Amino acid sequence: MILADVQKLTPGNLVTLYELDMTELGGDVQRFHNYDHKEIIWQGNTYYPWAIEASNFERTGEMQQPNPSLSVGNIGEDGDGNKVTGVVTALCLAFDDLVGAKLIRHRTFAKYLDAENFGGVNPTADPDEHFPVETWIVSQKERETPEVVSFVLASPMSLDGVQLPRRQVIANVCGWLVMDSSGYGGYRGAGCGYTGTNYFDKDGNQVADPSLDKCGGRVSDCKKRFGENSPLSYGSFPSADRLS
Repeated sequence: MILADVQKLTPGNLVTLYELDMTELGGDVQRFHNYDHKEIIWQGNTYYPWAIEASNFERTGEMQQPNPSLSVGNIGEDGDGNKVTGVVTALCLAFDDLVGAKLIRHRTFAKYLDAENFGGVNPTADPDEHFPVETWIVSQKERETPEVVSFVLASPMSLDGVQLPRRQVIANVCGWLVMDSSGYGGYRGAGCGYTGTNYFDKDGNQVADPSLDKCGGRVSDCKKRFGENSPLSYGSFPSADRLS
């Protein structure tokens, strides 16, 4: 289990993969990574090598959320292997500087990657073993040169003046359960981030049938899924009941 791996002294090689989802802008989905490797296959999808520099992705519980930066190479290759300048610039021209596109960040350990990455044999391959998927929105193009294009990203919750928290401060019910309309909330939604195969009913009892998997919204339910001593994606404020 990936949550047990992070407790180890040597958990393994962390792999970070990116998806640029331009479908809401009329484009398609581009998948890429920043490793000295050819294609990487994860969950059946192929990610291609590209020059990337990404930083400041840490989320917080403060009102002000981070604005990650993403710089990508602006030079690609044509079908004959010749360098082509302005590849990302062309996307910016076609899709309004990509503002509103989704940048999805996946993280897992190399040992869980699809068997196709290892000549068809990987006994530890597991598409369900990964850290919570992160979804960010391109908020603006920051810089553009013939070599590099840089973007500023934003949390879906920080757009249009929305602040965190944007819900009632409560201690004992996870807010993600009642925030379905935005597409960010809901059990197993982007805010919750749980995609594992440990199933529990609303009372916290383990079940084998995925259709019975219901989160009760308590901190204890979150710990059962993410791990007792692991970082939790709990959508409320457990310490609120201790405030006077």
